[in-house]
Amino acid sequence: MSTDDEPAAVDAFDMTDAAVASAGRDQRDAAPDGTVAELRDIETRPLAERAQGYQELADRLRAELEHSDPSGGVS
Repeated sequence: MSTDDEPAAVDAFDMTDAAVASAGRDQRDAAPDGTVAELRDIETRPLAERAQGYQELADRLRAELEHSDPSGGVS
């Protein structure tokens, strides 16, 4: 049940293409240049091949984070 006082839920499918592109651009702008280039490369691949690219990128970033964490790693 919803009331007028509750904020409306935002559905990703209701976002315009421009809003989706802007949100992605904002996130990429905060990423290091190498990561941005890697994301662009992944996004040019056929859809069926992107999951593996994203997983490899996530694994690399996780390893870099764990290596740079002064507390000895993320648990």
